Amino acid sequence: MKITLIYPGIGIAGFGKTKQFPLNGELQWIQHGLASIGVYAKREGHEVDLIDMRTLDSWEQFEKIITLKNPDVIGISVSYLDHKPALKAFEVIKTINPKIVTVAGGIFATVFPQELLKNDNINHVITGEGEITFTALLDALKKGESFPRISKGITPDLDSLPNIDRELFDYKRELNCYFAPWHPFPHVTMIAGRGCPYNCSYCQPAERSVFGRYFRIRSVENVIQELRDLRSKYDFKSITWWDDTFTVSPGWIYKFCDAYKKEGFNAEIAACSRADIICKNEEMIKRLSEVGLNWLVIGFESGNQRILDLLNKGTTVEQNYKAAEICKKHKIKIFATFMLGLPTETKEEAGDTIRMIKTIKPEYPSPFYFTPIPGTDVYDYCIKNGLLLREDPFEIGRTANFIPKIKGVDYKYLDTLTASLSPATLLSRIAKALFD
Repeated sequence: MKITLIYPGIGIAGFGKTKQFPLNGELQWIQHGLASIGVYAKREGHEVDLIDMRTLDSWEQFEKIITLKNPDVIGISVSYLDHKPALKAFEVIKTINPKIVTVAGGIFATVFPQELLKNDNINHVITGEGEITFTALLDALKKGESFPRISKGITPDLDSLPNIDRELFDYKRELNCYFAPWHPFPHVTMIAGRGCPYNCSYCQPAERSVFGRYFRIRSVENVIQELRDLRSKYDFKSITWWDDTFTVSPGWIYKFCDAYKKEGFNAEIAACSRADIICKNEEMIKRLSEVGLNWLVIGFESGNQRILDLLNKGTTVEQNYKAAEICKKHKIKIFATFMLGLPTETKEEAGDTIRMIKTIKPEYPSPFYFTPIPGTDVYDYCIKNGLLLREDPFEIGRTANFIPKIKGVDYKYLDTLTASLSPATLLSRIAKALFD
C-alpha cells in the first residue's frame, strides 16, 4: 500500500513563502508527530512519503501532486492554525479520487473529533498519539478488514519508537534555520518527552487530551543514541528541545548532562522551562549551562499575581524576577513570553507586565495579546461570558500577534503600553506581524 502523509502548515503564511523567509522556523521546522508516525509505519512494512504543503506554490500544484502520487491512504495532521487548509485538502483529495482512504489526526482531531466526523471527505479520525493506531488501520486496510471510523490512539512506550524520520521533510531547511537567535548551523530539533504535568488554564485540558495526564520521557540512553545518529548524519552545532518543559525532571536532567558531556557533544542548546522550576533548581540550571544551554524559553505570562492565579500558572511574580536573575547569573539568554489583554485584566495589571519586561530585559521579549484557544479553561470562560470577538471559534490565527481577540479589553491602551518597550521588542512585534 502507498501511504502519503500531509503537513498542511500553510495556515499562517499561505503558499510559497519558504524561500522568501528561510529563517522563519514556522516555515522551515519539521513536524515531529508526522515524522514519528511515518517512520513507525515504515518499520511495519508500509510505503510512506510526505507532502509538506509549505513548499508548494498553489492548490493547483497540490492537485497535480495528489493526482501523480495517487496513494491508497492519506493521513493529515490537523491543528487549530491549519484546520482550514487541512479541510480543503481533504476535499481536493476526494474530488481527485474518492477511493483514497483519508485519515485525520492531530490536536484538532483529538479535542474536537465530532467536528471532523461531520465531514464526508474524512474516512477515519484518530485521536491522541497516532503511531500504533494509524499503523493498525493500515494493516486492516491492507487485509481488507473493517476499522472503526473513530479510534483512540494507543499510548506507546517512548523508548520502543524508532527515531523520527526527518528525511520525510526537506530536512536541510531545518538544518539551516535556528530557533534561538545567533545559534550556529547546522541546527536540529529534538523532543525527549510527551505531556505536561501542569494545569495552566490557557492550554489545559486541551493538550492533556492528546498525551494524557502524565508526563513521560524517554530514557537518557535512548535520547543520547538519537543524538549520536544526528551527529553522524548532520554534525549539528545547535539543538532546540521542543518539549513543553524540558526541565520537568531534575534527576533526568543531571543524568542527561553527564551522558551528554561524556559523549563529547558541544552543541549550543535552547530549551523551555518555568520560573518556579528554575528558582527551585538553580544547580540544575548551572549544570545545563555547563554543557551548552545558553537560551531558555520561559513563559512568564504576567507581571501581576492575580493574573497568574487566573491562568492557574502555579508561579509567582517573585519567581519570575528571580528566575531571570538566575539565568543572567549563569549566562543564559532569555526568550520570554508574556500575555496582555486577558479576561478581567485591568490597566494597572497590564502595566505590571510591561514593568516586568523592562526590568528583566530579556534578550528576546515576546509579548502578545491573549488568544483564547478552543478546548481550554480560559476559552470556556470567554464563551460563558460572551467575550469572544471572532465569529468562527476555531479561527484562532496567530497566538503571538497584536490584534484584538476578546471584548472588554482596551487594545488602544495596550498598543500604547507595548509601544513603550525597547526597539528590539518592537522589531520582534513587526516581524511576527508579517504573517498576520
